[in-house]
Parts: sequence; C-alpha cells; structure tokens
Amino acid sequence: MTLQSKAFHELANRFLDHTYKGVPLGATVRVSDVGNQGWNVANGDTALPVTTLRRRALDNNLRTMADYCSRSGALFAPHGKTTMSPQLFAKQLEAGAWGMTAATPSQVATMRTFGVPRIIMANELSDIATINWIVNEMCNDPEFDFFSLIDSVAAITMIDAAIAATGAEVTFKVLLEVGLPGGRAGIRTTEDALAVAEAVHGSSHLLLGGVETYEGLVTSGGACEDIAAVDAHFDRVRHVVELLMEHKLFGTETIIVTAGGSSYFDRVVAKLSDWSGSKTPTRLVLRSGCYLSHDVGKYHSLSPLDGRRAADEQLRLENALEAWGSVISRPEPGIAIVGSGKRDVPYDVNLPTVLRVHHRDRTVSHLGPDTQVYKVMDQHAFIRLAPDQKLDVGDVMVFGLSHPCTAFDKSRFVPIIDDDFNIVDAVLTFF
Repeated sequence: MTLQSKAFHELANRFLDHTYKGVPLGATVRVSDVGNQGWNVANGDTALPVTTLRRRALDNNLRTMADYCSRSGALFAPHGKTTMSPQLFAKQLEAGAWGMTAATPSQVATMRTFGVPRIIMANELSDIATINWIVNEMCNDPEFDFFSLIDSVAAITMIDAAIAATGAEVTFKVLLEVGLPGGRAGIRTTEDALAVAEAVHGSSHLLLGGVETYEGLVTSGGACEDIAAVDAHFDRVRHVVELLMEHKLFGTETIIVTAGGSSYFDRVVAKLSDWSGSKTPTRLVLRSGCYLSHDVGKYHSLSPLDGRRAADEQLRLENALEAWGSVISRPEPGIAIVGSGKRDVPYDVNLPTVLRVHHRDRTVSHLGPDTQVYKVMDQHAFIRLAPDQKLDVGDVMVFGLSHPCTAFDKSRFVPIIDDDFNIVDAVLTFF
C-alpha cells in the first residue's frame, strides 16, 4: 500500500531550521534535501542533543515484522502512537501493514491527513465533536475503514444518537474491548460482554466487528509466571469471542480479533491466531508499534524477536534508536554532565544506556557497564564513569534508549543515518 497525498508533498517541501531540535544552527533546508547536505552526526555537523534512527536497523525491522506476520497468518496494524511520523507510517504500509492503529482522535486526524485508509482507534469514543468529524470523514471518503473500541451500553447509546443526529447514512464498526480487573477501559465479565454486544446488535448505526484487548496491562515481565498470566488472559479473550459467535452478535463479514503490544505478540499468535472452527471468517490483527525502532531496554529484554527469542527463531529485531549529547562539564572526578535530559530522552521505564563516546580527536570508545547514567534533569544527564575512563568536555556521548513511545515525542526532527553516521534522510513527528 502506497500513501499519496498533498500533505506528503507539503511535508517534503517544508523548511527546517534551528526551531527543529538537531538541525544545524544557521541552516535552513527542505525536508527532502536533508540527505543531500553531507551532514555527519559523529563529525559534529548537527546541533546537539539529537536523536537518530539507523537506516539499516529500520529496514531490517520493517522486513522482520512483515515476515513474522506473514508466517503467522496475522494481519498487521502497527500502533502509530509510537512514532507519529507519517513518513514512517508510509514505510510500514509499503511493507505490507493492513492498516494503522491510533490512540486518540487527533492521531486519527493526522493519519487521515496523510491518507491512511484503514485505522483502528484503540480507545473508546467519548465526545460528540469527534463522532461528527468521523461521520464527515466517512461521507467524504466511503473507502475509509475505521474501527473504535466499545465497553459500555451508555457509550453505544450516545454514539448511536450522535450519528443519527447528523442525518448521515453511515455505520461505525466497533470492537468490544476486553479489560482486566484493576486495569483501564474494557469489560470485566462475560455478562458485561454479552450486554454490550447485544446493545451494539440492537443499535441503528453500529456494527460489532470483533474483539480487542491489550495484554501489556497483565504483566511487564518475562518469567514463566508472567507468560502464564498473559496466556490466561488470552484464554479469557478467546472465551468471549466464542461466546459472541455462539450468540451471533458479530455484524461484519469478517470478525477481527486484535491484540499485541511489542512484548508478547508471540503469545497472541499462539493463543488467538487459529480460528479454523469459526463459521465466519476470523482474522487476527497484531498492533505492535515499538518494533520499528526497537530499543536497548524494555523491548530488547521482552520482545520474542530479541530478549525472549527462541533458539530456533531466525528473525531478529535490531535497535535503531540512538541519542547524542555533548559532554558539557566534568565537575568532579568520576562524574560527567551531558547536555541531554528529560526534554530529550525517555526516562519513564529505564534511564538511557551509555553506548560509546566519539572523542574530539575522532577516536571512538565503546564503554562498559561501569559507565552509567544515574540521574537526568530537564537538560542534563549525570554520568558515573569508570576511574580510568578518558572523557573530555566537548566529546559526544551516544545513548541507547528504552521505550520508543517516549523517545519520538521529544523530537520533531529525527535524522536517519547510515552505518558511518552520515545523515541520509529525516523524518518528522506530529505529536
């Protein structure tokens, strides 16, 4: 699938300057010309701090997830909230993604601006203005394929009435969200599942298109008991799907079952991919988003295509994300201060990991575990050094990151670099 829209043309011709963090100071350049400037991050050609994507790893991850979904018989609607980059959405769709996933109405609107034709909004609709906007999108583009989540009879009543008030002849496809006690949205019991599904069935402007869940709320570990808890949750989801099938409450020609963050999508496939006994065509849709850049923290540890990778698994994700910052002070022995902090790098799951140092003399040091980030402030990272570590003010430190979702939202301009750190392209983000 190839995205084409006026918005992409305008994006390519957008001028970048110092108001985009990382663009060299004094430079003004079109997005489409970034790769032609001869800039090299390791040579100090960009303003620091900056976060980059490695092209080779990015291309590998696109192919790897496409191959994984093809092998598993799953459709793929990657979560766009991770990057909110239309250029990366286009790459994901060109690599075979069935659609995109969004978390909020504004994310849906950004995707629509750039021509994404099929979107799962993995959240409940709760305001009339958004409902009216979606109705208008459907009327203007009958090919727009949209799903949102539902978990209450009250929401069904509200949405149905709001659509009716527009006078438009449109129907919303909704997915029943299966939650868990103590979690966020989603039904808690099978009785609730039946009540909500029956309310959709009785509505005038809604169709029940499938069932959705997010297993990342079950656990955040990779031990046997964590995997068992995730599997038990998927058994519950399967029971809900089969119950609604038995009661003939689905209203679409194909039933969608969708789950899959970036940590346990192998368990989604193991538990929810086989629907050979269903009388109605039923498809699994994975929604992993962080696979695209991967990381050196949370997903490096938990991904079934990395830290939890089986011995016979040939596919592997690679980290593409790196953050660059300059050493601005050596105030005490064994401590360095780098000009990159909470405004620049994620810190919600793990602090950044020091990977290497590009020294002013063009040599490179690959650092060991004794060199650690131990604190971050708004614009500063505090680094504890090994006693014999050579490090001077003006050297550039490169960090690996954890949790891509809170990395991309800190940079509007993300250069794409080759293995020699040359900037060959760039993407913009829209948070």
